[in-house]
Amino acid sequence: MFHISKVTMNKSITTSLIFAIAFASLLVSGCGGDNADANYGTNLGNPVFGEWVVVHELSDPEGINPIVVNDASASAIFSRVYEKLLEQDFETTELTPNLVEALPTLSDDHMTYTFTLKKGIKFSDGKPLTTKDVLFSFKTVKNPLIIDGAALRNYFVDIKDVVAVDDYTFTVNMIRPYFMAEYQFGLFWIMPKHVLDPKGYTDRYTFDETNDLDKALKSSAMKGLADWFNTAEVKREGRNNIGSGPYIMDEWRTGEAVILKKNQKWWQAGKDKWNTAYADKIVYKIVNDRNTAVVALKNQELDFMEYVPPPKFVEEVDTNSVKHLAKFAYEGQVYTYIGWNTQHQVLADKRVRLALSHLVDRDALIKQVLRGIGKKVDSPIYPQRPEYDKTIKPIDYNPETSRRLLTEAGWIDSDANGVVDRMIDGKKVELSFKFLLNAGNEAREQIALILVDEFKKVGIKAEIKKLEWTVFLDNLRTRNYDAYIGSWVNDPIPSDPYQLWHSSQADNKGSNYVGFRNKRADELMEMNRTEFDPVKRLEYMREFQQIVVDEQPYTFLWMPLYPAVYNKRLQNVGFSFVRPGYNPTQWWVSKANWRYAQVQ
Repeated sequence: MFHISKVTMNKSITTSLIFAIAFASLLVSGCGGDNADANYGTNLGNPVFGEWVVVHELSDPEGINPIVVNDASASAIFSRVYEKLLEQDFETTELTPNLVEALPTLSDDHMTYTFTLKKGIKFSDGKPLTTKDVLFSFKTVKNPLIIDGAALRNYFVDIKDVVAVDDYTFTVNMIRPYFMAEYQFGLFWIMPKHVLDPKGYTDRYTFDETNDLDKALKSSAMKGLADWFNTAEVKREGRNNIGSGPYIMDEWRTGEAVILKKNQKWWQAGKDKWNTAYADKIVYKIVNDRNTAVVALKNQELDFMEYVPPPKFVEEVDTNSVKHLAKFAYEGQVYTYIGWNTQHQVLADKRVRLALSHLVDRDALIKQVLRGIGKKVDSPIYPQRPEYDKTIKPIDYNPETSRRLLTEAGWIDSDANGVVDRMIDGKKVELSFKFLLNAGNEAREQIALILVDEFKKVGIKAEIKKLEWTVFLDNLRTRNYDAYIGSWVNDPIPSDPYQLWHSSQADNKGSNYVGFRNKRADELMEMNRTEFDPVKRLEYMREFQQIVVDEQPYTFLWMPLYPAVYNKRLQNVGFSFVRPGYNPTQWWVSKANWRYAQVQ
């Protein structure tokens, strides 16, 4: 599943990448424990349990319920509370069993998947996790009346039904094959029915009803569950977000911190090599200004900062003088882009969108905004994937081409006021719009400021509007914007761009925020989903990329590296393609460096 990120970057360290990061390493000093002083280092004895770790967050997450939020930061938090049927190995990214005994068995026709849950799994409140919870979770994600579940639901549309054989075995039966079924169904968080469906709504509707909107609209049970799941209580309240994972939602102080505490009765304690859960608490501290956050890092008020603005990362975080800090730039499946509202009257013509793209000097922006810590991308497929079409011709910075395209599209400065205009529906309209940004993201603001000046040179009037993160997201989902700067983060899995680009996802708060609609692109994405031959999928995805590039609903910018900085009191810090690219459940702190908990 794609999650939209409030930062401009994400992930790395698989063997094959050691390193696309090599060039960034030239910019990085003091990574790991190289500059450790007497109190900090990487060889401080055996791991110990206890203490708190403090992780930076730029703003409050959208929520912590995995079905109704599509926020990358929220995912990083709720993935410590909830667990999936399968997991991806932190090093290899291969699928491994988690809540289930083994990978699912698959019928020859790819229409039936059989899973068997492990025995003895319990939620943090002590209640057992059984197939009742699995069926509830699947029925909930497939409920089309849960509007905020649209981003995740598209991966489950081809499920015909889920059948519990007994308390531990269940089958997922398909309407049609889906080549990503094992990934999407396996990497699905299981939620407690007794907590989130106390009125038994899901007992009163069938999977058949979830597959038919008319039937869904007539179902009082589906409406009842949807009304409940669309509330802030489900998104935010700890009592409604009980999982089976290593941590429990402890406290959420809006604008200050989201605090997780260790699940002392975790069913998998000591058995999960990637989730040792050393820390008693993980504190996600909200500091909505990165300049202030960097100062907090230096003052040891934060232990980890996922994204330090590149100028500060390169020029200000000096690990030779600030010896308690280490820094590392890591890679992930993420790209940054400008999204154009294709339904906006001045942006509806693809020639205008292409003209705007020709005004974006990506080389200069990468140097100025990212300090070189990033590389250009030219399509909606991640560059690490074999589906990425390297033959796509990059859109160069060319103001003259931009002017020509604007003139072809009828945009001229008819009244010599410095802004081009044209007649639309009998009225003279100027080519003007606003960039929507999430507040506190300096990199995106810097990009927009540079582009505002660049656009002005060819007679385009652009302005900037900043909104708090959750309000920003709501405006994107309701297409209440002109243009925005965003980033998409995905798991290291094969390409399925349906969530972001299919026409069906342009409505009802789906993730196709730009309103892109193209019949042939829809056909290619649909064929891609049912094709198990990777060679044919390559063909589909490369044609799909060509269509998107031709239409230019996005101006593709770059795949950045994440400039992370952490306090060297943290031991066992590693990075991975598995989201969010780091894992605080693996970190431990020697007792000599405890700051928050009492040493026993």
